[in-house]
Amino acid sequence: MESPRPDLGPVPKPALAALGILAALKALGLVLVAGAIAAGIAGLADGDLDAGFVAALGSAGAIVRALAGWGTKVVAARVAIAVKQDLRGQLWDRIVGGDAEGAEGADSDADRPVDPARISEGSEREGSVAVLATDGLDDLDDYFSQSLPAMIQAVVVPLLVGARILGADWLSALIIVLTIPLVPLFMILIGKHTQEKTDEATGSLARLANHLTELARGLPVLVGLGRVEEQSRALGDIQGEYRRRTQITLRTAFLSALALELISTISVALVAVVLGLRLMNGTVGLEAALLALILAPECFQAMRELGSAFHSSQNGASALARVKRILGGARRGDVRGARLNVVARQGGSAVRALTRPVPVTRLPEGFPSLSEVVAQLAEPGERTAEHAPTTIVVHELWVRHEGRESPTLERFSAQIGGITAVSGPSGSGKSTLLKALAGALPSSAHASGWIVGVDAERTAYAPQTPRAFTATPWDELALYGAEDPGALLAEVGLERRADAATAELSPGEQRRLAVARALARVDDGATLLILDEPTAHLDRESAELVRDAIRCRAKRATVVLATHEPETLALADRIVGVAPLADEVLAPIAPAPVGVPLSTGPIKIAGGPESQAIELPKLRGPGHRALSREGARARREIASLLRPDALRWALGALLAFVTTGMGLALTAVSGWLIVRSSIEEFIMYLLVAIVGVRFFGIGRAVSRYAERLATHAASFSTVDRLRLKLWRGVAARGAGSRRLLEGGSPVDYLVTIADDLRDQLPRIIPALVAGLLAIVGIVVTTALVAPGLAVPVALALVFATALGSAIAVWAARGSMRTRVKERSALARGTASLALAADDLRANGRAVPAIARLDRAADRLARAERGSAWCAGLADAVVVLACSALAAGAPLLAGGLAAEFACVVALLALAAVEPLTGLVGACHRLPALRELALRIAPLAEDPTPVMTGETPIPRPVSSVVLDDVAAAYPGQAVPVFRHVSGEVAPGEWLVVSGPSGSGKSTLLSVLMGSLAAAEGAVYASGISLARAEADSWRDAVAWCPQDAYVFDSRIRANLAIARSRENAPTDDEMTDALARVGLSLGLDTRVGAGGSALSGGERQRLAVARALLTSAEVILLDEPAAHLDRPTAEAMMADIRRATADRIVVLVSHRPDAQAPEGATVISLG
Repeated sequence: MESPRPDLGPVPKPALAALGILAALKALGLVLVAGAIAAGIAGLADGDLDAGFVAALGSAGAIVRALAGWGTKVVAARVAIAVKQDLRGQLWDRIVGGDAEGAEGADSDADRPVDPARISEGSEREGSVAVLATDGLDDLDDYFSQSLPAMIQAVVVPLLVGARILGADWLSALIIVLTIPLVPLFMILIGKHTQEKTDEATGSLARLANHLTELARGLPVLVGLGRVEEQSRALGDIQGEYRRRTQITLRTAFLSALALELISTISVALVAVVLGLRLMNGTVGLEAALLALILAPECFQAMRELGSAFHSSQNGASALARVKRILGGARRGDVRGARLNVVARQGGSAVRALTRPVPVTRLPEGFPSLSEVVAQLAEPGERTAEHAPTTIVVHELWVRHEGRESPTLERFSAQIGGITAVSGPSGSGKSTLLKALAGALPSSAHASGWIVGVDAERTAYAPQTPRAFTATPWDELALYGAEDPGALLAEVGLERRADAATAELSPGEQRRLAVARALARVDDGATLLILDEPTAHLDRESAELVRDAIRCRAKRATVVLATHEPETLALADRIVGVAPLADEVLAPIAPAPVGVPLSTGPIKIAGGPESQAIELPKLRGPGHRALSREGARARREIASLLRPDALRWALGALLAFVTTGMGLALTAVSGWLIVRSSIEEFIMYLLVAIVGVRFFGIGRAVSRYAERLATHAASFSTVDRLRLKLWRGVAARGAGSRRLLEGGSPVDYLVTIADDLRDQLPRIIPALVAGLLAIVGIVVTTALVAPGLAVPVALALVFATALGSAIAVWAARGSMRTRVKERSALARGTASLALAADDLRANGRAVPAIARLDRAADRLARAERGSAWCAGLADAVVVLACSALAAGAPLLAGGLAAEFACVVALLALAAVEPLTGLVGACHRLPALRELALRIAPLAEDPTPVMTGETPIPRPVSSVVLDDVAAAYPGQAVPVFRHVSGEVAPGEWLVVSGPSGSGKSTLLSVLMGSLAAAEGAVYASGISLARAEADSWRDAVAWCPQDAYVFDSRIRANLAIARSRENAPTDDEMTDALARVGLSLGLDTRVGAGGSALSGGERQRLAVARALLTSAEVILLDEPAAHLDRPTAEAMMADIRRATADRIVVLVSHRPDAQAPEGATVISLG
């Protein structure tokens, strides 16, 4: 079995050497400081203190120790950043190549959700991939910044420190040698179990991310069906599973830490007791005993740090294992060509060309194998002319989608040239053929056959369901190579939407943007233009603009389009049917200069050992300026976030202080015991101290275990509550803001930011409390045992802490903000990359898209390097001050007894851990502030649209629009004004108008998701503004335009039409499918976003889902889009029969073709 631990391949050898040297310097610093303390206390006890020697030794040790710690943090951080960037870049290459999707599914059938309320199934979708590229790879920080240095220090420090102990006292060294192997033994035994649990928790996080992404993208459907609250409960169940599995992992890891702590504490206590007894017998000197006592914990500390780092880095190890599975997976195959252009030399005749080798089971006659190419038995073929339309030949193309018994395309062959229209009824395979031409078939599809004449680098593709990668239409066209984005937008009628958010465009506007992208590719030299339903969802004027644009490019590119609209079909000079042609005899196909090998079997396994991987270059860019935010708002948000779990956080902070206090007491009592033993004659006076050493040692280990459990339980409770609140915030706003639903925003808010908060809170709150109280406790103890040293100790600790915290906060104000911002940008960008991968790859825009993400990664790397540099400096200040204070305590003691001076010195030395924790918490505060500011807008309760308490009378007797105007929040000009109409049961209200005129917005007003800016909507005579919200949501159902289809089976997609208590039966679901003319079985898988269905099949499934509801008011938004005319007419007739006793509001660009006679028609725009 392959080890899940990261290999050291990406780590430069000079970095490893530097870490080894720094570990040796750290050990040297520890030895020098310990020698100074031991010499000082022994000299104070004997009355012959050599102040100069002690000062020089202590100063040198403090400086060396501080600089070594600083350097280790900086070098380790740079290694971690470099490795993450390398892995992240490889992961992006796989994502955009379509090779990440499905590379890692659920671990078992038990992990696959089958409940209709748990819609998404486990695989690498855009949600989990985005989390993997951010949170997952950031978990590697713990490995490279903690595990790797700890691994090196665990070898170097015990050897050097042990050698010094051996030189001082061989018996103490022997005890350490005999007990220290127990630490790695327990670490390995418990660690194996921990890794399994960590993998389970990581898988739960991936499923949570996928589920959240599915829920957010399908939110309009859930709102339209009234299923938001039910899905909120399902979300609570899934995050509860994630919490449960993660807490099991944490308990195991913390139990391991407890075992390591107990072993080291008992071992050091044994050394201390033996030294005490030998001091009483006079068989060891005080200086040697003190040296052994101070250095013995450092031997175990290095091993404990390795154990803690090992367990804390297991999330990173699991993430790396997932990345390796993706990177090591097969490359997707292709039935087109792109790269290696050769032909065979057989019998003197040239035959079809091979452009990209993929595994095949049978080659066409005369087709060269890869071995023939390598053996130079093949010769180059001639390419087609640059920038000229080409003739494309499709030969016996066979495609079957995963989960479908019959193929979508079977032995399809055709010649394509000029303007070719692909015809056929809905679901006959038109989109599948276009995807094959564009290289955008799902990675789960099975395909065979071949296509000749396609140059993948000169292809332009506008899919049926386009996905944008950038934020605005202008930026999107610039990414796709447009020299003048404004002119292209004007050509398709989008000039007024240039700076709008792409996620908030209407489906018609998104389609025109996709066409404009493809036109930009043709203007940039593409010779094949592929258009899938280019005029669907468009009014006549917008559709004519698109048709004119197609005509203008027809002389420069071969055009292949699929459409059900006669006007668009009339553009074609040839029509190719995709209906099965089992008995058709095809004419022989002539050789073509550019060709493609066949591919048999699943596309996702086509990248075998003979395949050529495509490497995408990395482009670098300028930096980024972070935005400043108001601090008061962040503090209020943090306070409101912590308030419900205040008692849990208080308990965690108290236990953190108890842990710190126990550790300080253990150190102080041990030091007092050793010095007192050198002058005490009777052991009975030392028994209390001996018992105290054991008590404080065991107590520290147990309280640390309890503190970790308490703080992480509080953290999970806080973040789970926040995640549900954020989800409800997205749900309340999302139906009216597509920006929240696409582009990775749900993953960013609900996973990346939420998990970042979960990680930050336990590292800030307990450390702040413990650090501050540690200063108070040390100063008070010093005042009790050495009043003359209280002021110097207080000044030194406070000054060091204040200076270190100031450096940390000053550095973090910019770097940590940038880190939070750029991590969010990477999460959103990676999700957008996964979502738009087919569009980018098919249009040859993968490289510039990755370059944009790479620039964000560079900004993040610069911020992380700066953060590590300043964090290391802040820690160095604290280490320097505490080490110098410890070494200088004997020099400041005056006439103080040696045992009390030893207490002060060792307390100062032990203060390093809580004070560096305090400084580290201060370093994280700006990041916490930035996270709070990011969640604040969504965490605020939205203003409800329906605030009344009057229930809507059932059944609904009428819906009336009275002079209604609507505008989205923050929009000054209404989308529409003065809309009036009335509809009763059995009647239809039809809304028409040009694309972008507000038809879908009107449906949002009718749904109660958007308040009317003017006028009112009445249901059964009750204004929606005064109505009780739940009563209206139960009465209305909405089928959105391009309604989302969840990645599951048809059964689960239909089952969400009703609540679980009133779930539709199989007979009802089958009947609903028959009404919309869909013959698929209930157990048919639909693929991610319905990718295994045609556009028409997705639309009919959405309509069937709406008809299954018990709602009395049905809102249909372009239900016949993507359907051929006979299918559309038959479906609309069935809908009219099924809704004979219901109120129907229909949005359509073609009301004359879809509305029944006598329907009321409202024209917008």
